[in-house]
Amino acid sequence: MRLAPEKSPLPRLLVFPFGLLALFGLAASLFVPDKVLLLAHCPLRDLTGLPCPTCGGTHAAVALAHGRPAEAFTTSPLVAGALVLFSIWLMAGLATTLVPAWRHELVLGPREKRTARFLAVLLVLWGWAWVIFRSPG
Repeated sequence: MRLAPEKSPLPRLLVFPFGLLALFGLAASLFVPDKVLLLAHCPLRDLTGLPCPTCGGTHAAVALAHGRPAEAFTTSPLVAGALVLFSIWLMAGLATTLVPAWRHELVLGPREKRTARFLAVLLVLWGWAWVIFRSPG
């Protein structure tokens, strides 16, 4: 694992459209949380009775927007963690756009990529198990 100069500006520049969407979602979560929670619907749970790995994600996002991280991570640790990482990515993208000297990317070797993929799958499965065993019904 090493830092290398940025090869493509696309990941950094994607921060701006995704950031605007995130601001819209944050504003909706802050000002009309009841309406946002009405959108929470899981087709997998309707079909099978089993929650999906992201069930509770809307509730977790609203809880994070209202400054309740413990509730967010209890509701859906997978989504809450992803939203925290997403926020870090947004801030890093904005910072590297403003300061060109910071434009580097993390380069992983083949073994590190396999390990990262394995850990990502493990985290999704753990998050799904959490949602299944924590769900009320």
